Amino acid sequence: MKPFNRFQIFLLFGGIFLLAAAGCAGSGDSPALPEVSSPAAPTAVPTFPPTPVPTEAPLPTAVPTPLLTDTPDVAKSCLIGRWIVTDMAPYFQTAFEGTNITYQGMAGNAWYQFNLDGSILLEAIEFTQSASIKVGTTEIPMDVILDGTGFASYRIEGNKVIFNNQQTSGIVFQMEVFGERTDLEAALLGDAAKGEVAFLYECVGSNQLQLTPPLNDYAVFPILLERYE
Repeated sequence: MKPFNRFQIFLLFGGIFLLAAAGCAGSGDSPALPEVSSPAAPTAVPTFPPTPVPTEAPLPTAVPTPLLTDTPDVAKSCLIGRWIVTDMAPYFQTAFEGTNITYQGMAGNAWYQFNLDGSILLEAIEFTQSASIKVGTTEIPMDVILDGTGFASYRIEGNKVIFNNQQTSGIVFQMEVFGERTDLEAALLGDAAKGEVAFLYECVGSNQLQLTPPLNDYAVFPILLERYE
């Protein structure tokens, strides 16, 4: 049933009022009416412009449920924010354990950005780890290069941050030896083909973060990061 407009409400209450007045006038003795020479002119009934009725009532706007209600651990996590990679030397050296490798330094930048909505951005600008591998008496220079942008979803379980839905097509992750480049698995977000990938994480104070990829059952040193903003 459609709601009454103001004009209809006015007519309804006016009708009730007239019926009540007529009932009161019909009960008991009525006083004699004075004679009049001519009927009184009818009182003008005020008119009101009709209230326009919309042809279709607007539907209420749906309010999306905040994602934080589904991921309460994310809201209170120290992970939230943007982090810049400051040191990968310990991770790099333990990742190549068993190889006669000498770490030589880092160039470029890489950032992790953990968002409240459970998404993560990995961004790198010519982020390069340089080393040399000794084979016999020969030193072979090697660079591991990360460049581009990748995305994923994440959730938190205890001391683990679990990545899934990885989108790494925009990331170049390669090893260069003697000018020849070889593609590597984009391990810094995990391999999408393997589904969910769990990293260990630990916040050190409010401005330092340690991320440990699941290489060799976490038997590697963590990647070190600092809060960027």
